[in-house]
Amino acid sequence: MLRNLFKSRFLRKMSCFSQVINPITGENTWQEREDDYDYHQEVANAGFGDMLHDWERNQKYYAALKKTIAEMRSSGREVHVLDIGTGTGILSMMALKAGADTVTACEAFLPMANCAAKILAANGAGDKVRLIRKRSTEILIGEDMPQKANLLVAELLDTELIGEGAISIYNHAHDELLTEDALCIPARARCYAQVAQTPLAAQWNSLKTLPNLDGEPLLRPPEQLKACQGEAALHDVQLSQLPPSSFRPLTDPVEIFQFDFQRKTPREKQREQLLRLQSKQPGAAEVVFYWWDIHLDNGGDILLSCAPYWAHPDIKELASKGKDLPLPNVVPWRDHWMQAIYYIPKPLQLLEAGQAFHLSCHHDEYSLWFDAREEKPGKTVRRHTCSCDLHMTYSRSRIGQMNQSPRNKRYLRYLEESLEAGQSRVLVLGNGCLLGLASSALGAASVQLHEPHRFSRRLLESIVQHNDLKNVQFVDKLEELEASQLASLTHIFAEPYFMNAILPWDNFYFGSLLLKIKNQLSAGVRISPCSARVYALPVEFLDLHKIRALIGSCEGFDLRIFDEMVERSAEQALSLVEAQPLWEYPCRALAQPQQVLNVDFNNFSEEHHLEGSIELKHTGSCNGVALWVDWQLTDDSSPKSIVSTGPSEQITPGEFVQWDMFVRQGVHFPRPTKEAISRLDWSTDFRPLLGELNFSFKPKKT
Repeated sequence: MLRNLFKSRFLRKMSCFSQVINPITGENTWQEREDDYDYHQEVANAGFGDMLHDWERNQKYYAALKKTIAEMRSSGREVHVLDIGTGTGILSMMALKAGADTVTACEAFLPMANCAAKILAANGAGDKVRLIRKRSTEILIGEDMPQKANLLVAELLDTELIGEGAISIYNHAHDELLTEDALCIPARARCYAQVAQTPLAAQWNSLKTLPNLDGEPLLRPPEQLKACQGEAALHDVQLSQLPPSSFRPLTDPVEIFQFDFQRKTPREKQREQLLRLQSKQPGAAEVVFYWWDIHLDNGGDILLSCAPYWAHPDIKELASKGKDLPLPNVVPWRDHWMQAIYYIPKPLQLLEAGQAFHLSCHHDEYSLWFDAREEKPGKTVRRHTCSCDLHMTYSRSRIGQMNQSPRNKRYLRYLEESLEAGQSRVLVLGNGCLLGLASSALGAASVQLHEPHRFSRRLLESIVQHNDLKNVQFVDKLEELEASQLASLTHIFAEPYFMNAILPWDNFYFGSLLLKIKNQLSAGVRISPCSARVYALPVEFLDLHKIRALIGSCEGFDLRIFDEMVERSAEQALSLVEAQPLWEYPCRALAQPQQVLNVDFNNFSEEHHLEGSIELKHTGSCNGVALWVDWQLTDDSSPKSIVSTGPSEQITPGEFVQWDMFVRQGVHFPRPTKEAISRLDWSTDFRPLLGELNFSFKPKKT
């Protein structure tokens, strides 16, 4: 008995303890995790499933393999294929079925390589594909491969095209692993740029003047922010989902770079291209929209484009086939290859249509950057970096949120109505709380900012100095405040925003901070927001659910082993709710939203155990549940006292939801069910002192 007990304990998987920060409590905690937790997390988030749901990618890769192998065979050549980064082995199996003589696949991510071995075996290819568990740059001819390959198939691309190291990988392959006459799939890539003016996207890149409710300047950004050129890093987005009214194209799309993956001479790791363009209409050249396409075959007959819908070469054909879809969604959906926005360091004013200017396009081994100037630059334009703290401290969505006028007006309305000039003493909680800082400009007697983040504090200090605010004190730790200071406070204010927050309710850290000082506050202190409500909405996504959907089979190949691996890892490492910017992923509402939690910040320590049911009001596949937080600024019934992180317009079941574009919402993906469901049962379990907030959703049949 004791021997068996010891044996069972000994044979259990070993666990380790990891130190993590709980975003709600702000405390470092130890979590027991299995030894292979990191492995499960990497598998669950690898994105292979998203690629395998990309039907256009799969079909066109397969078509290119069939065409290329048939042409090689018809010319009397044997076909020896190398598949770099095989993943599930899908391209290797395609090559084998298309008639390749030999197929060698390499995969450096060992869990994926082991999975590929099982998939190959399950599809009858286990003894026909040589699987090498190495990076391609580590392969040796004569040791790992008996001979060089004359056909390379690979999927080494990302949104930026070259961000995963494609240049060096192709250069090494041609030098060491491929014959002189080798062909490649894809054969070539072309990169495109389109210059545009877009006040919406500009909000993601620079800090604007904060006006009061009368439109007069309240806080101006300091000169260092105005002079900063920003970050050159791409901002990857689903460009097709940008509202057409939010941008003005100033040029047509232009080709800026070509990458020939087949040529034997090395691909350059750094290039620049200077284009002289003319504006189609007046405007400010603020951004470059970027995407690419690939010719998968040598003849250029099989084209895959990542263009947004308005520039897609097949838009007419796709629109005729997808008449039931909004026009932006008729182009093939993919999340692994999106489009990008690059911000021009200093927007160029183009005063009239036809005005000439120069677009500088640059790339190094892994990234691109751009600039627009009226005159031809005299020297190479260097990659720009942030010099003002804003871009290196905050995410794009946070910068946009700080500029979001309707949201800011609701906070300012509260502050203007509740503060007494020369009397109010305000404590501001949160990171980069520009609106809290505005209370000083509105006449508060004193403002204390709890800002422990070094760079965020340095940025706010520059704003204080530039606007000559005399009554502001920064606080690293709440414990630094004396009892008399806490007792004299008249207001505690937050947006709330904390840099450790990922999900909307992670900002409940505001309540945890309040608990630290609650007993030392006066009875009449005003706390804003006073409460927060979490809402849930059953939805039908057009595409987003595919990132967690099972594959089953792909182009006739059985991938259920991959599904099982990902499911096991997801159970171990994925949260039941994940954060997503839902404005990029259209969905229809299947019901009216329902409140699933109400938190009173005056009584934050209270635990909540709730349950309920949401009746579906519209037929559709409930493949997602969207969740968000509404912040109640003051205890009244005015809708102007609510700041929502969810829908930006009224919800109508059966209609597409319009989402706040400057914050990420929470998403739960229910297990798919074949039966029609009529309601969604839910439960909420919130233990604030432990920082635990858990939701459960169970679809119920009709």
